[in-house]
Amino acid sequence: PGVLCVHGHGEFGNDAIVGRRELPGAPEHIDKLNYDYGLQFVRRGYVVVAPCMVPFGRRVDRKAYGGKDPCAVTFVRMQALGKLSITENLRDLRWALSFLQANNSVDPERLGCAGLSYGGRMTMMATAIDRRIKVASVSGALNLLQERMTLRHSCGSQMIPSLLNFGDYSEIGSLIAPRPCVWETGSKDGLIVPKWDEIFRDRLRRAYTAAGVEKNLHFDRFEGGHKWSGRIAFPLFDKILKG
Repeated sequence: PGVLCVHGHGEFGNDAIVGRRELPGAPEHIDKLNYDYGLQFVRRGYVVVAPCMVPFGRRVDRKAYGGKDPCAVTFVRMQALGKLSITENLRDLRWALSFLQANNSVDPERLGCAGLSYGGRMTMMATAIDRRIKVASVSGALNLLQERMTLRHSCGSQMIPSLLNFGDYSEIGSLIAPRPCVWETGSKDGLIVPKWDEIFRDRLRRAYTAAGVEKNLHFDRFEGGHKWSGRIAFPLFDKILKG
């Protein structure tokens, strides 16, 4: 089986996901977020692809932004070209999935997707529209655009213009049904806003109930901060992709 592992914000990009601890500052970053879940999947017997997205890791020169937020600047620049950061990254993730399928060591029918933070958001996006993904784990991304727009700034890499005219991230996440999905949230995650996260969960429950597959919706509420858990995800992936 194969897994597409998606990174979030941070200077290390996909290097953290695959456990590159030789990079200065990487060990502390990885340990704090339990960020090397790509490597952890490999050790469980999976073939993993972990691409780098824009504007992160090797695909950004932070010094060239003069201290400005690369996510915001890239969002504006891409709009000038008639593009969006989130859709360009979504395209790249789907290419990475095709690359994974083409590997002779991979069963192309047994694929999963997992990610933390922005990686969780992009895991949600990729799984919602790409039926090749049979199971997913979305970690640290139980936020609504409505919440972000009314309470605080949201990075340009997550912006979808006019989305609120049709729904929210919860409606996109609901498109994962009827396939199994785990939604991870740490009890001390400062990026998850109380009340709004339960609104998100309720909308997911309604979608899975309407599809008659409530058993395929999983919530991992663990003790900890903004980090990867895997407590429910790893056994679920094993059951779906190795069974």
